[in-house]
Amino acid sequence: MDTLETDNAGSGPRTLRRGLQVLRTLQDNPDTGLSVTDLARMTGLQRPTIYRLLAALVEGGFAKTVSGTKRFMANESAILPNIEQDPRIELAFPVLQRLATLTGDAVFLVVRDGHESVSLWREIGAYPVQILATFAGKRQPLGVGSGGMALLAKLSDETVEEIIASNSNRIEQYGGMTTREMRQLVLNTRTRGYSVVGNYAVRGALGVGCALCDAKKNPYLAISVTAITDRMPASRQREIALLIQDGLKTIADRI
Repeated sequence: MDTLETDNAGSGPRTLRRGLQVLRTLQDNPDTGLSVTDLARMTGLQRPTIYRLLAALVEGGFAKTVSGTKRFMANESAILPNIEQDPRIELAFPVLQRLATLTGDAVFLVVRDGHESVSLWREIGAYPVQILATFAGKRQPLGVGSGGMALLAKLSDETVEEIIASNSNRIEQYGGMTTREMRQLVLNTRTRGYSVVGNYAVRGALGVGCALCDAKKNPYLAISVTAITDRMPASRQREIALLIQDGLKTIADRI
């Protein structure tokens, strides 16, 4: 689901919960759909809030308008991500928002689930052109995005090979990435200390990512910043990596 816009530094998780509340209300009334007035009455939320949440849900493909009416329905094919209770969202949210403000670009919170990466949150910056490479709840083969690559590079060589082999038939769907290129990206990430992945998951985009490990040296979460390629020369890649690493230190201190 697309990340819902936030009003202030403390509102992110609350806004997500409200968006999920609206979506569940739509799912509970699948026959004729609901109007904004209906949703406001049933959820207790203000109409302007409902409009904002619906816009994000429709953009993310989780809701749709009923043709010829002003009513909305849940999209039957959408799968509601079970992320609202993940403590990493609230833990990382102030850092994500600060990075979006400092860089002006889209910032993503990504975690590992087996051989996949899962996006938990997205913050949008102020720059006019945003690369919305992924959204909350989206899964990808681990390593095809900069956040997932940062996580993958933190794993043992044996685990990396197992994951790449398992995903070999899927990764070519992402800009024609090959297993050889993914292995090279892992090596590059380990060498420089941060990932740089461009033109695979989204054409014309380049992302920089860093991962944080827990006390057992397992990758706990990753944060990435993605922008159009023209905004990402090598010097800015390094600057963004330092900003992310500073943010991860803040998160580590809170764990």
